[in-house]
Amino acid sequence: MEPPNGAKPSRKRKRPKVPEQQRQRAAVACGSCRRLKEKCNGKIPCDRCQKYHRVCEPASVTQSTTATSQKTEGEGVEVSARRIQHLEYVARHFLGDTSLTDDALSKIVARLESENNAYTAGQPSDEPEAPALDEERFTVQNVSPNTTHYSGEFSHWSFSMRLKSYVEQQLQVANGRQTEDQFQVLDYWRAHHLKSRDSRMKTVLDSLPPKEVALFLSSVYFRFAQTNTFFADEGWIREKLDTLYQQNIVLNADDACWLCSTLSILAVGTQFAHMPQAVTGQSENGIETVADAVGISFYQMAADLIPDVVAIASVDSVQAFLCLAHFALPMDAHGVSYTYLGLALRMAIQNGMHRKYLGNEFDEHTLDLRNRLWWSTYRLEKRVSILHGRPSSISSSEIDADHPADVMQPGKPATGNRQSESSMTKITDWLGDMSFLVFMLRKSTRLRHTYFERLLHVKGQFLEWWTTAQIPDFESATTRAVLHLHLSKHMNLVFVGRPFLLNKAKTNTKTPERSGQAEVNQRWTELADDAVRSAEQIITIEQHMHGTIGLAKASWTEFSSCRAAVLVLLAQCLHESSEHVLGVLENGMHLIRYMSTANASTRSEASLMASLETAIRHLHTRRGQSASQEVTETLNNFKKWASHFQGETPEPTEGLFDPLPTHMAAAVDMYDTFGDLDWNPFDASLFDDTPIDFGELGMHHFDEAFSIADMQPPTAPP
Repeated sequence: MEPPNGAKPSRKRKRPKVPEQQRQRAAVACGSCRRLKEKCNGKIPCDRCQKYHRVCEPASVTQSTTATSQKTEGEGVEVSARRIQHLEYVARHFLGDTSLTDDALSKIVARLESENNAYTAGQPSDEPEAPALDEERFTVQNVSPNTTHYSGEFSHWSFSMRLKSYVEQQLQVANGRQTEDQFQVLDYWRAHHLKSRDSRMKTVLDSLPPKEVALFLSSVYFRFAQTNTFFADEGWIREKLDTLYQQNIVLNADDACWLCSTLSILAVGTQFAHMPQAVTGQSENGIETVADAVGISFYQMAADLIPDVVAIASVDSVQAFLCLAHFALPMDAHGVSYTYLGLALRMAIQNGMHRKYLGNEFDEHTLDLRNRLWWSTYRLEKRVSILHGRPSSISSSEIDADHPADVMQPGKPATGNRQSESSMTKITDWLGDMSFLVFMLRKSTRLRHTYFERLLHVKGQFLEWWTTAQIPDFESATTRAVLHLHLSKHMNLVFVGRPFLLNKAKTNTKTPERSGQAEVNQRWTELADDAVRSAEQIITIEQHMHGTIGLAKASWTEFSSCRAAVLVLLAQCLHESSEHVLGVLENGMHLIRYMSTANASTRSEASLMASLETAIRHLHTRRGQSASQEVTETLNNFKKWASHFQGETPEPTEGLFDPLPTHMAAAVDMYDTFGDLDWNPFDASLFDDTPIDFGELGMHHFDEAFSIADMQPPTAPP
């Protein structure tokens, strides 16, 4: 049969026939290499799967054909037009403004298949060979019993060691035998000459308090200050105190790290010295003023040792900076404490504490100390950075250190402190995930809906994890560590929903929203409401603490949580001032005033919140007076308007025909909807055939209105 219009029949291009022994199909690669688009030699297991310890699964060529043969020709695949539109939208998003016709799509698929087959089957490619990056390794070299030198991948030190090893191999090949080490390499050099003189240690020893005072402050520290973050072991501190109070002791610059940690712990102990009396309900008798002066004296002696702590650069240096940060935390969390935490983090990275230790030089206790100090530093620095709007110092993808074990000795039950530390790490990681999504919501406007859905999903996962974490309820909790976990959990929810509180206030005062915007605002409002509920829970928990175990004025967790909760409640009062919210806010302000006596920083924060509370209450009072005045004015205008229809001539009143208030104008605008029906209830022409006799309308209705107008108008709640 001839084709119409004399057109020549189209001929399909035939692929050149390749001998069977020369064919290289993608099916030769194993399943893992096919998924990862890696070169595979076809063995089972292949070389790459063996190298990366993967499960090597043979790729079955007959799977797809078997699955296809099971379908009958009569079965049709029902493709949704909406699904095609979605796929086209995704394709244009990643490919740009590209034509998606059948011809264009077939060319794109053909190009992708050719690249995939060439890469998987090992055919010659125009791409250059990848460099041998797999040989890059990090090293943790022991320098002293508690000091290590970490060198990451692609560093100068790692490359020099690789070059040294390569040269040694070449020398061995050239000499034909094993040669002695010809490289005269010194041990890793440390800047010991930067340490200070030993005369500074003599000043510290002369300024120490009596031993019983030091023991009291250390016991207060471990009872009230160290909760969900590990700073030091109590037995270790007591051992160091015994050393300090020995007769004729001589200290040098090498003792700077543990001495700095000990002095910092004594300084923190002075901040919590009022707690034993607060728990028993006794009067504190102005102990805080005296304790502040003593604590600052301890801190200054510890700060004088910082140059030696930096020069030593050991695990003890990490602990020293961590303890210094603990002292500065309630006074200047976003400044001095944040700086000390950064130094501790850098010192820990320098010692390779963020990486999994693969050597065998350290005993179990040393490894556990390294891990606990690392995760305490990482957790506290990350939480302070997020809550104070600072960038992340280290990515979680660069950390593979082991988490501390809940049990140090087999057969013994897990300790509560270690379990609380582990839970606090997870809560901080959840906060990091949610803070990243909140940041991306602001940064990426095109994918805002995607990130918002992801934020809701992560928040749901966090709450699901909390229900399975087996953390006791705060009402039955007897330890400060458990209550701090509850405060941190609610702080996460406050942080997520807080940005949407002011948006909620704006949407309540706007005109009717655009199509689709109402649903988005509803989702935002859910997060804002969760933040308000969490703020109320924080106030409830801290009231419970104040009445049972005592509220610690110098606790950064307790004060910052109460501060965040009060700010959220103040924002909520901008658009909703119910009696319940005002009552919780009043309780929160009472707690803030109680804790504000700790230091000048807390007093400054308390004064700011008190000013905001006064301003918001004044604003609500003005709104109540304005609403009452509008009601009175409206009723008077109505009375005069009714008298006008009665035929009376009211006395001229200023402002009678002034423009209506905003809320009245909005109410009148609703009659514009009758325009579609060609009818208006206030159109007088509808009554032309039947004149209206206002005298027969029953004026008792207007008399009732006048009696209502003469009554005292209701006042809006403050």
